Amino acid sequence: MSLIHGLSAWLRRPAVMAAVILMAAVASAHGDDDSEGMAHMPMAAALPDDAPAYRWPDEPMGWALKAHLALCLVAYVVLLPVGLVMETARNKYQALFQLGGALIGILGFVFGWVHGHVHNTYARFGWFMLCLLVLQTAINASLTLGVAKRGGRVQLSYRVLGGLQLLFTYMAMVLGVIRYLNLCSQGHLGQCISHFVRGSALMAGAVCILVGMRLFGALMLELRRPIELYVSIIMMTVGLIGTFTEHNFFQSSGEADDVWSHKDLQHTFIGVSWFAGGLLGVLMTWHSHPRSRTPIPSIIFIATGVAMIIHQQDLAMSSHAHFLFGASLVSLGLSTICEITLLASGFVKDRDEPAPFQYLSVFFMCASGMFLMGSNRDMVLFLINSHVDVATYALILLSFCFAIVFYVYLLVDLYFALAGPPPARYHALGESAASERSLDCSPSTFV
Repeated sequence: MSLIHGLSAWLRRPAVMAAVILMAAVASAHGDDDSEGMAHMPMAAALPDDAPAYRWPDEPMGWALKAHLALCLVAYVVLLPVGLVMETARNKYQALFQLGGALIGILGFVFGWVHGHVHNTYARFGWFMLCLLVLQTAINASLTLGVAKRGGRVQLSYRVLGGLQLLFTYMAMVLGVIRYLNLCSQGHLGQCISHFVRGSALMAGAVCILVGMRLFGALMLELRRPIELYVSIIMMTVGLIGTFTEHNFFQSSGEADDVWSHKDLQHTFIGVSWFAGGLLGVLMTWHSHPRSRTPIPSIIFIATGVAMIIHQQDLAMSSHAHFLFGASLVSLGLSTICEITLLASGFVKDRDEPAPFQYLSVFFMCASGMFLMGSNRDMVLFLINSHVDVATYALILLSFCFAIVFYVYLLVDLYFALAGPPPARYHALGESAASERSLDCSPSTFV
């Protein structure tokens, strides 16, 4: 009996529950191995006419393109971000990383030109990246040589450009994948852009929340409003846009052939629910204390996730991909509700470091964005032609999510190692928080 009680108590933990939900989603999307063929086999018989266009490129990746990718990864993923973190921490060696990243990045651009194929969106965006890199390096040189004073607008502009450099690096990676796999070019441009933009927005939100939790901690409470207020405002805006753009509302001709499909109805009313739920979340949190959080955004995530789970597509692989996206949204909503419940009930004491379970919502938000980007029509057709089953695809995308969270977490750790941890300011929340902290100074103790 003690073993049974211990097992039930272990399963009631939020982290275990969320992990079981996500593993069940992957297992359900994979299907039964004893059924008729693998997951991609029944879909191959119902492929649309444009499906054969989606395959691996006939031209192999040459040595110049491999060198371009390797050098740009070293420059834009390792040296330049580390240099930006070191400059923010006021480390004296940051100029070496900036200069080294600039030289290796320019050498990577040279190999990209040697490879050819410069008349595409990815190559044109590379010119913009090169100009930004030169400008950022010039500003850093002026700060290092003492031409410009530190602490002024020049140093602020360098940090802003460094932050934008990270964003544009991500955009360049996405454009590179789209270009290499020949996505968004077979009559599904609008749908492809919608999936990539919205998925990237979810991933950006996950990164911002992770950085905010680790760098600022309780300082986020000094926004004087619950974090759900700002999430609700974003949801309300996205819902309003989605309501009037999913079926070209402003371009409707009113003719007989201008009919609403089940996809149009579903996506439009998802926008309506996001707008109405976001409006309710704003109303509930407009005059609330930062600790008075609301589960309304989480309920919207769960409702949207359920809609995506039962969302039917003309291809089974597409339905499975949307199922994974919906399962990640449901997991995000449930983990956030658990976080709100545990924090609001005082079950977890105030601390300088986020509690371990608070990272669950960050990971599931990143996973939902990754699954949303990976469920676009062109990518699904490419997977079918490449004979990749949905379970393998889910594991690949989850691996990318772990890598992204690890990368951001590592950069924040580097900043702490160079500049020290941020000052603890939980004492401003009241005497009760201060008295609780005096009773428990351990950063990993749960009460």
